[in-house]
Amino acid sequence: MTRALVVLLLLGLGALGCGEVEVACDDPVACTCGPARALPDGACCPPWTVAEPGGVCRGRAWTFPAPGQTSGGPAAARVSASIDSAGRAIFVWEQAGAAPGSRVVVIGEEGSDGSLALRMPSLALPGFAAAPTVAAGAAGDAVVAWWQVTGASTGHVYRSERAVDGAWIDPASEAEHVSFGEKGHESHLAASRSGEIVHAWNQWYDGEHYGIAIQRRAGPDAAWEGAASEKDVVSPPSFFSNAPQVAVNARGDAIVSWYQSPGTDLMTFASERWGKTGTFSRPGVSDFLSAKGAPVDSDDVANPKPALAEDGRSVVVWTQESGQGGLAVYLASRDASGAWTRPADLSDSLSRRDSTCRDVHAAFDSLGFLYVVWSEDVGAGHIVKLAQRAPDGAWIHPGDEPLVLSSKGAVQAITPVIATDRDGGVIVAWSEQIGELFQVTARRGSAAGFGLLEVLSPAGEDAFTPYVTLGGPGDRAVVAWIQGDPSVARVLAATLD
Repeated sequence: MTRALVVLLLLGLGALGCGEVEVACDDPVACTCGPARALPDGACCPPWTVAEPGGVCRGRAWTFPAPGQTSGGPAAARVSASIDSAGRAIFVWEQAGAAPGSRVVVIGEEGSDGSLALRMPSLALPGFAAAPTVAAGAAGDAVVAWWQVTGASTGHVYRSERAVDGAWIDPASEAEHVSFGEKGHESHLAASRSGEIVHAWNQWYDGEHYGIAIQRRAGPDAAWEGAASEKDVVSPPSFFSNAPQVAVNARGDAIVSWYQSPGTDLMTFASERWGKTGTFSRPGVSDFLSAKGAPVDSDDVANPKPALAEDGRSVVVWTQESGQGGLAVYLASRDASGAWTRPADLSDSLSRRDSTCRDVHAAFDSLGFLYVVWSEDVGAGHIVKLAQRAPDGAWIHPGDEPLVLSSKGAVQAITPVIATDRDGGVIVAWSEQIGELFQVTARRGSAAGFGLLEVLSPAGEDAFTPYVTLGGPGDRAVVAWIQGDPSVARVLAATLD
């Protein structure tokens, strides 16, 4: 066994501790890394550090919002973000428009100096804009999609696209919608590191159903392919599909998950594609992933949610009535050969069944470790928990004995989100109430453990609904959130360069 002496100048990550740390170089977790963490003797600096001359590992530090620094508003909501190929963030959110009661989509493009250039792609459209989503491509391109509401039960999905040269093309009229026929809504985008962007939404068809429509674009110069009419959906013809979510990996595998009634309770469904040249599967009405006997939870943050590993392994996670008076976390898992393992029944949950679980998310890291985070109330307020599974399928932190991430003194901790980088790093962020106010808190980690609590939002106001993303040449991290009272809410973000 060879060992390298690593000096950490910033936080210690869980089991790694602080100060000087010995890294075992026959350990794939400790010794598998990219050039930024590689030491001359073959060892690796821990995740969230950078190797510098002399074998020193420098910790990466957050850049917090400057005092008084805000973007957007008033009444900003639903912020999300993506990082482009130059490492710059693209933010999207909705906020109050100039006309009373109106809502517009705002795109915030980060410049080289960190400032945001704001634009509103929905201004030419009637009605109000809602639920924007963004995906940055691999060549400087990007796509933003949203739902433009034009009546009590009508509206369409629209896209604004940025070319490689930075020029945007926005819809110029109401007729330039992406969805077909009478209406469409609930849009979601995902981008792979190969440059592909996948877009899924709820499409109204046959005058009685919502179904899952999927389109994809191979690159910035390619045409959109996939759904070509209102009936071209992958979901079964049964009532309404809801809240599609997309995951893709670099080799072209993709999975879209949603919830839908097959005629009884709401159930979890998924459509999967193997490779870029594959086609999305079309599950039948009885081909759901969830256990029978109780409905899947229909929370406000798009339950259920997929995650994909680079070797094709996948999971879909969701919360569901447990049969014991609670809402439990459930997980369906697919191996690299394509075989699914589903919950056998309601007792086959990931979490305990007598508590209330919400906001579940999952992610694979670059080594194949799986992380599942959620918010759980066992009777004394919600707390954020994490389950971790090794690549061989063994649970390091099982769902019934999870790692608690949120602060011990929090009144409640809610809306956790998670993202992983290309070098074994993991970030979880959430909103937690300390005293009278909510703050955005994060913890960084890896397969070796998780570090200290880091408060990202400034004091004095509530901070809600964080969104986390990682990307760009140096695996830059961005956590964005909504700051302030809802009527005057703005967007803030912390970055990790």
